[in-house]
Amino acid sequence: MSQAIRVAIIDNGINELLLNRKLENSMTVNESNTCIADTEIIDEQRFPHGTSCALIFEKYCPGCQLTSIRILDGNGRGAIQRIYPALEWCLKNQIRLVNLSLGTTDFRDCEKLKVLVNKCAANGMIIIAATANSGFVSYPASFTNVIGVATIDSPLNYSKDYIQMGIDSIVPSEHIIRIDDKETKTLLSNSYAAPYICALIANRLKDDKIVSMKKLKQFAKEQSHVKLAEEGYEPDWVCKAYLSGRGVKSRAKKYYFETITGVYDAIQEEIDTVIAFSMSDLEELDIKNKNLIYLGNEDVHHINIQGFIWSRETRQRQIKYNHYQGNGLEVPVVILAIEDTIDQFYLLTELKRAFVNGGYHAYVIDMEPECVLYAIEYMPEPVSDIDAWKNFIESQTFYKQSDLVIWCIPAEAQDKYLKVYTDCDVQIVLYNEEDHSIMEFFFEGEKMEKRISGSLDRNDVEELYDIIKSILTEEEDG
Repeated sequence: MSQAIRVAIIDNGINELLLNRKLENSMTVNESNTCIADTEIIDEQRFPHGTSCALIFEKYCPGCQLTSIRILDGNGRGAIQRIYPALEWCLKNQIRLVNLSLGTTDFRDCEKLKVLVNKCAANGMIIIAATANSGFVSYPASFTNVIGVATIDSPLNYSKDYIQMGIDSIVPSEHIIRIDDKETKTLLSNSYAAPYICALIANRLKDDKIVSMKKLKQFAKEQSHVKLAEEGYEPDWVCKAYLSGRGVKSRAKKYYFETITGVYDAIQEEIDTVIAFSMSDLEELDIKNKNLIYLGNEDVHHINIQGFIWSRETRQRQIKYNHYQGNGLEVPVVILAIEDTIDQFYLLTELKRAFVNGGYHAYVIDMEPECVLYAIEYMPEPVSDIDAWKNFIESQTFYKQSDLVIWCIPAEAQDKYLKVYTDCDVQIVLYNEEDHSIMEFFFEGEKMEKRISGSLDRNDVEELYDIIKSILTEEEDG
């Protein structure tokens, strides 16, 4: 007899009396952000969010070992920070499936949460998460290593507008469940679509306990009541990677993931992803059961790989199949024209960090594929279809609720690219002159210059941030 699948519902608690059976564990995250045994009685007066999720799951997949981890209050509200100890507890206690009918749309939570989710996925955990009912990109539902779920009959049309929402399945959320021997229908909400898919995946795991996240996401798409695009996942899934080849040398802070060095045959069991810069880098490697990020020029989607694949072709297809049609970009555009002697990855990562620390969500673009290793958005040259390129940027900034766009272009080709956004709010040219770095600012017909001794450092980038912020906030005030 196979062992029952262990499932955790991280929510606002589960009423065991209404569930009509005992939970395997009942945990909570306390004020010290520690996951401990939950001694609070979950009564019928509490908003039954977690209980409803458990009843939906139980309806479609009875018999699993259910654990409740309470991180939300009786009204279904709580700090997203409590998700970290909850997921760590699940990881430590070998929970296989996690239902998250919650998340955050705050960009400041993205990076830290992504690292933890990838760690969980690398250890075999499967997370199902509801996307935000607001229709904006939410975390962790939008991550590649999470199965993101939305409800049918939603008044929002984001599933067709934006293929990078991270939605893997659109399924019913109105389910008939029994509470106190009375039948009741759950609300139209992404929250109640997630446990339905979670139950279907649990049933799938009963037949095949060893199945990849990529296959499970495909399974979730097959259950969807709305046909979803198949085009490309963001390269945000990496926990531990092997770099085959050498990229651009940069002073930028380490990648968002860990890199493992050594002879590939000796370390391949430690890694989940291979990163390659040319086809010759892949010739001697057995990567069939790995994920691949390919930073060369060729299209590698024909290669037989069991995991996720990303290359520059992925983003080109995402642009092609983007359906978003808005009313024009509604956030400021800053164009950075950088000489090739400038360390662009260092500059962009530090500038993005400065905006985050200032409470601003900057959508930072570079045209070199390697930028994705630093969590910078890759965009190919907008030469084939400028309108499609601009529509994609507009969809990204709208659904990710970005405050501004920062687009890095090569200084030697700036005349060509400035035609894309002729009305950009700020143009900045950076170049080296002997032993100085020169910044030239152009805005509203004015020009300002700043000379820096030596190469750019963090303080210089902070000053660059202050100048951009000052220019843009003055325009808003004016």
